[in-house]
Amino acid sequence: MRLTHVALGRSVLLALALALAGPAMAKFGISKTRVTLRRTRPPEIALVGDTVKLEVASRARSVSEGDLDAIRARVAGALAADGSRRLVDHGADTAVRVSVDDLDARIEDTVIYEEHYVKTGEREEWDAKKNRYVKKDVYGYRRQPVRLRTARGRVAARVDVEGPRGQRSADAGAAYDNQFKGDVRLPEEAASESLLERYLVDEAARRAAAAVAFSADPVEALLAVDGELKDGNRLAQSGLWKEALAAWTARPLKGDTEAARLHNVGVAHEAMAYALPIDGDDHRAALQEAADFYRRAIALDPGEKYFAEAAQRIQASLEYADTAQRYAEDAGRWRARPSRRAEEEGIAPGKLRAEARDALGASAALATPLRNGSFESGLEPWTVAGKGTLVDDPHRGRVFQALGGAATSLAQAVSVDVDAAPAATVAFEYKVTAGEGRLHVLVAYEDAKGAARAATLEVTGGDPPGAWTPWEGELLSLRPRPSRVREVRIVSEGGTVLLDNVALTLH
Repeated sequence: MRLTHVALGRSVLLALALALAGPAMAKFGISKTRVTLRRTRPPEIALVGDTVKLEVASRARSVSEGDLDAIRARVAGALAADGSRRLVDHGADTAVRVSVDDLDARIEDTVIYEEHYVKTGEREEWDAKKNRYVKKDVYGYRRQPVRLRTARGRVAARVDVEGPRGQRSADAGAAYDNQFKGDVRLPEEAASESLLERYLVDEAARRAAAAVAFSADPVEALLAVDGELKDGNRLAQSGLWKEALAAWTARPLKGDTEAARLHNVGVAHEAMAYALPIDGDDHRAALQEAADFYRRAIALDPGEKYFAEAAQRIQASLEYADTAQRYAEDAGRWRARPSRRAEEEGIAPGKLRAEARDALGASAALATPLRNGSFESGLEPWTVAGKGTLVDDPHRGRVFQALGGAATSLAQAVSVDVDAAPAATVAFEYKVTAGEGRLHVLVAYEDAKGAARAATLEVTGGDPPGAWTPWEGELLSLRPRPSRVREVRIVSEGGTVLLDNVALTLH
């Protein structure tokens, strides 16, 4: 009887535990719905000035020129990506020096012995149902050999910045220490010592770039999965945050489900905040709105740990926004000062500022033909209106990014005679990374009589996030037929869109 009583007691406790765990499991589920939010992190060291000199060096024999080139390319790309400063070899406002002091990578394969519960033999046993002897497996613990791979490495690196505000330093070192037992699938960096060295160099390059430039800092968020929220969750997982928000805000819900709804609404506002410039008021306002929804969710259900995690994440993002705004204000004050050129050449500061333009600015020069490569040499003579910037693509180099929300246009003045051409095309590749990207091309031209004309070529009415997509439009299909093309303007609306390999070609 006592044993029966204990068994019943355990059953009651188990049922009670499941009942207590029920609401939390209902909100997030055993198989959790995860989404990745594209947060941006401000640099550890804010650079002041319009020009930067970059030096990358090492005295360690284990560090090759190829390693230094990889770090130099990553840091240079990050410094040039936002277009606010130029890399120069002499006379820079700020010097950035990356020093790599050591690089070591070792992989060791050994065999260890562990106790495993395995089949040790067989025995015969009488089976009353079959009315005969049957064989049964016998299991027990045995010491068995297990392959063990140990991958360890480190790279010692630092970033030193010397500029108008003195000297500052940041650590860019990285370490790797992992063990892999048995026949598991190895990550690429653990396959060989050379691949581990490459991984460590890439990590040092990433950290050095992040020390002096804005960098990607993606975060993972969890969505509550109560039944009434699932339609919005599917939209969110496709990057359609505005549509997901509309689904979640259609009506309030009851009980713990309302707390879950408020949490998901907060995630939507947080995701949309990250699509806005990090130093802008709109970005901070969207983060504050997300924080408010997270607080309301916690107030309704203070025991849900995932609600607390979201609140902590948004607090870090708000601190990033504060830092970015402070950097922008510092940069603005620097640009308002008379420059070295004004002092040396006696140019009025107001006139100098009127002449100044960043890498996303316009040049009045004409360009024939219209071609950008992959934006590696900057955007001149492009004109950008709206929220656009240069970003690094790991496989393409520098590409143009049109941020989501209001329209962003990328225009270039040209003077191309197409009257005698059998064909004239505008082509580019695009990739939607967030939201629903809508693209069209505006063409300004003259017809055969010299009259000014304008026409639109539709690219896409709304693509979800996906892979790179090629597009080509025939200019000679426009009516009236063009004789001379004067301007090509690519306009992006809605989602965040990348552009690459823009070209106007006469066939």
